Amino acid sequence: MKFTKNTLLIVALSATALLVGCATTGNEHLETATQSSVQAQIQQGKSTKQDIQDAFGSPNKTTFTDSGLEIWTYELAHATPHAINFVPIVGAFAHGADVRKKTLTVLFDDSGVVKKYTFAETTDVAKGGIGQ
Repeated sequence: MKFTKNTLLIVALSATALLVGCATTGNEHLETATQSSVQAQIQQGKSTKQDIQDAFGSPNKTTFTDSGLEIWTYELAHATPHAINFVPIVGAFAHGADVRKKTLTVLFDDSGVVKKYTFAETTDVAKGGIGQ
């Protein structure tokens, strides 16, 4: 079987695009989370720290309010690179990605029971390169 240079180039570029693909970072428990699914799992005034940890794992970040209440933050970010990133030379001047982010923030009272929580889904475009 004889391959032309163009065929080999197309195969090489396709393989590279598949390997580079998308990138996901953060708490994998949020991957399928929606406003309604989170609402079904968390009950203000009833759910405990253990309930939250069982449902979402360990938080990405733990902070405290001025009054000493504990806040757990869970984050997930998924970036899908733009096709222009894979164009030789052009990608150095203008590249970017579509970024989808999910954030769950849980505030606990002094007893370790959920006082309040928020869940947000956002989308953004990250741009970079010499031309940006």
